[in-house]
Amino acid sequence: MSMRKRTVKTFVVAAGAVLVVLASSGLTWGEVEKGQTCPVMIGQPVKEKFFVDYNGSRIYLCCGPCVKAFKKSPEKYMKNIKN
Repeated sequence: MSMRKRTVKTFVVAAGAVLVVLASSGLTWGEVEKGQTCPVMIGQPVKEKFFVDYNGSRIYLCCGPCVKAFKKSPEKYMKNIKN
């Protein structure tokens, strides 16, 4: 087997393993948890494309203005996040 074929085979096996892990977790890549709400606009559902990485965690928000508000005062909004 050539090096290229072996590399492709390894990639396919690794990608399959990632898909199995994602399927078992109930989430897909980049998916937010169902029912998760914005810590800035409390009660609004979050969207995958609006997020901030803060202290090693990805915080999802509902819109662009909430991203800006969160970045300005993250501690103010962190208390609104349910663990």
